[in-house]
Amino acid sequence: MKKSLYEVGEWSPTDCILSLGCGAAWWEIKQTMEHEAGELLLLDRNKDVLNWDDLDEAIAYFEEQYGKKAVTPASIFHADAASIPLSDETADQIWLLNSLHELNDLSAVLAEINRVLKVDGSVIVEEILTGGVHEGCGRRLFTRSEIIDLFALYDLHVVYEGSKDEEADYIKFGR
Repeated sequence: MKKSLYEVGEWSPTDCILSLGCGAAWWEIKQTMEHEAGELLLLDRNKDVLNWDDLDEAIAYFEEQYGKKAVTPASIFHADAASIPLSDETADQIWLLNSLHELNDLSAVLAEINRVLKVDGSVIVEEILTGGVHEGCGRRLFTRSEIIDLFALYDLHVVYEGSKDEEADYIKFGR
């Protein structure tokens, strides 16, 4: 059964959401326009892709589309996901939206996720789980069991699995 990101995440208007490897954050802005969050923290190493001019453009676009002002405050962090510049237990949710396969040093990334995730927080992974090669970046994709085994090493267990669409799946992890 297909579900939206919000149906999987069910974040509240006070939740702090951290998106790792978010690119231009178009999808994240759309999601928080549809369902407000307390704070949206956007992390990507690429300053050419994640920047305030493009983010302001995305916000303006979705404000026009939805006929309302954006209320979720956003912050940009240009950093590696293996070294997240946030305090311990900052995020209620961490999103890895079609980005996990692009990250390097997954052990360090998962250790950082474990550090910045609140005790009762969750991690949502959206990925194409074929184990093949991603057309866009040429990196190898994970299989379902590889992701589950990887997160289990950091005491994060599956609380939901399901389809996003014909290609991608969601896996939600909790402690």
